[in-house]
Formats: sequence, C-alpha cells, structure tokens
Amino acid sequence: MFEAQTATLLAPSLLKFRHRHFYIYDGTHIFLVENTLFKVHATQLSRTSITFEEMFAVGGQSRPIEGTDGSSDDHPIIIPELSTNMFELYLSVAYGSWKPEGPTHDDFFVPAFQRLIEFRIRDIPGPMRKKLGFEVWNAFVDLKELLDEHRRIVACEEPPLIEHAACCTDNTACSIDWRQLWWNSMARFLLDGRNPQVFREAVDRFQELGSEIGRMNPECWKTLLQTVKKGTAFHLAYDLIEETAQQLSAALITEPDQMLTRAELDAFSSN
Repeated sequence: MFEAQTATLLAPSLLKFRHRHFYIYDGTHIFLVENTLFKVHATQLSRTSITFEEMFAVGGQSRPIEGTDGSSDDHPIIIPELSTNMFELYLSVAYGSWKPEGPTHDDFFVPAFQRLIEFRIRDIPGPMRKKLGFEVWNAFVDLKELLDEHRRIVACEEPPLIEHAACCTDNTACSIDWRQLWWNSMARFLLDGRNPQVFREAVDRFQELGSEIGRMNPECWKTLLQTVKKGTAFHLAYDLIEETAQQLSAALITEPDQMLTRAELDAFSSN
C-alpha cells in the first residue's frame, strides 16, 4: 500500500525531535516524552515538583554520569505516562517567565540544513562543498538519495480511493481513471527530468486540472484532492530532514564542558 511502504522506508517511529524551546543549552538532564526530547535543569524541576526532587536526590549528581539515563539524547529519561503537551505545560509553569539566553541549535542550524536540501547536488560548487565539511556533505548526499527514492514511491503509487461517493455510478471506471490521472499528472510533475516540482508546487498544479478528470466522479475527485493536499506521505520526508539536521547539530556543535547553570547565575547576580 502507498502509506505502508513510505512508512517502512523512513521508519518514523524511530524519530526523536528536540523541543524548540525546552531543549536548553545548559540543561542538566534530558527527558523523552513521546518522541520529543527536553533538556532541562534538575534544580528548576526540583523547586516545583516533589516527585522530581526525590528522583534527583536519589541520583546524587548535579548531572547524570555519561551513559546513564538523562545524560544524552541516546540515553534520555523516559516518561511514558505523560503526553508532550502535558509536559510542555508543566515546564512552562516550572520555568515561569525565564527563558534561556542566546539561540538554540535549532534556531540556526536546522533551518539552514532544510534550505540546503532544496538545492540539487550539481548546483553546489566545489568550494562550497568543502566549506560544508565532510559530515554535512555526506549526510546531504545520503539524504538526497533517500528523498529521491521516497519521491519515486509517492509518484508511482496513488493514494487509495477507499470509498466512492454515494453518487458515483461507476466505481470501476472512477478508480481506473484516478490511477491514470495520478500517473499522467502528479507523477509527471514530481519526476519531471528537466524541472521536477516540489510537493507544494505539484499539488497546486494538480488541483488546477479542474474538469480534466475523465470518468472520475466529481465528489470522489474532491475527496481525493483533500487527501493529497494533506500531504501525509510527504510529512515523513519533512520529518526525516528535520531529524537529520538535529542529529548533525548535536554531533557537530560542541558545548563548553564548564558552563554555569541558571541557579549558579542567580547566585552570582545576587552577590
């Protein structure tokens, strides 16, 4: 099936994302709630929750030892009982009006990598490739190949017409022409050798077909068009781009070992 193959290709269940605001550069512990990573301060959580105060007291460390729960993105403290929205709401209360100073990694690296992915490999000159560095360039090329494969799968497998409209009098003809319509238009937009369209542009052109839908029932066409515009299949590609950018950010941007925590900064300011 269309969705099953794209899901297998990109394995979305393995993706983890750093929270845009509560992955704090000088945080002490990393938590995983659903598929979102939070890097926060033990002192801040202990002030607002007896549960967290007792948990951190048992650990006996201001920061977890490398390789133990909470020490890194690969070894987070997992909280299965909460949703991302609930933990986010709790942190908003725990931190109050305090915000970390300076930009987070995601504020500059992730958007830059997302913009890079829009370029074709051949359009990036040699000097620029050297400036990107081996790690970024290698990840870029590998990801482009995977995204091209994903694009071909999407182009070749039309979204299924699960249920025809009640007014559709010829379901067989409607389904056949839907398959032909997808291959002769949407697939061609996506796979055009000279000018391949990005998903948003391809959808815009696709919905302009108007009355050129053959034997498809107009109501079936409207339903399928809404499915296409949701972009479910391409959301997997967007998630993979963001995940790759976050992994590169974590691997390439090194934070200083000795860094004041918020509690230490507050104590320093009060003197």
